[in-house]
Amino acid sequence: MSEDANKEVKLSTTVSAVDFAKRISPSTLISSIQKDLVRVHDIAMAETKPTTFVLSDFNIQLKAVVTQEADKAMLVLPTQPGAIDPNILSSVNITLKPIPLTVSPTAPTGAGIKPVEAIQGIGLVLGERLRKVGIETVADLAVAPTQKIIDAGIPKAKAEEFVSMAKLMVKGEIAGVEGVDEQTAELLVVAAKIDSKEKLAQADPETLYKVLNEAIVSKRVKLPARYTLTIEDVKTMVNSAQAVTEVTKRQV
Repeated sequence: MSEDANKEVKLSTTVSAVDFAKRISPSTLISSIQKDLVRVHDIAMAETKPTTFVLSDFNIQLKAVVTQEADKAMLVLPTQPGAIDPNILSSVNITLKPIPLTVSPTAPTGAGIKPVEAIQGIGLVLGERLRKVGIETVADLAVAPTQKIIDAGIPKAKAEEFVSMAKLMVKGEIAGVEGVDEQTAELLVVAAKIDSKEKLAQADPETLYKVLNEAIVSKRVKLPARYTLTIEDVKTMVNSAQAVTEVTKRQV
């Protein structure tokens, strides 16, 4: 057996015997990093206050075993110090350049469209878990069943806390509309998934009343026993939302 062939056999044996190592293709690694950068961009663009975000070239250096599986280049990364013999580790340098994206000035704004990371206590790890079960935005979180969040690997107490915080953020988006108190805001968010003045302004009063009334009768939303809502109340809310959003457009 040639020296090169012998070296290749030893390398394969060394890598396959590692218990604390992660195999990943370069393309998968780069794609994962790019997704994180896009999330940073999304969070930045969801800010409602003037904020400056500066992102230079993203550089990362890895120590990994460069190998091959089925004609596909692979990186074997140690997951614990000393997991792989340092003599067989290569230095892998990756540089990603941020690409500016054009943001439409008519893009929707508000707490409802913010990514779940906008909620205190939810970072990229928990955010990724929530996205895997279909909860991507604060609005999604506000109307999500607690069990669905628990299924994402989040304890019940934390799940309930996150939902409450999301509801508060979304209900704040409807504040200032005539006829919308805390209970009505809860009803609008949970029953009709209306998480902004803009959505309320675009709603058909008759249809919205039917949806809200059904939720009240079925007790799908927890409300005070004496809570009542009429079609005239709904028309007042929609008209007020239309007036508020029209003023906002003029100011912009």
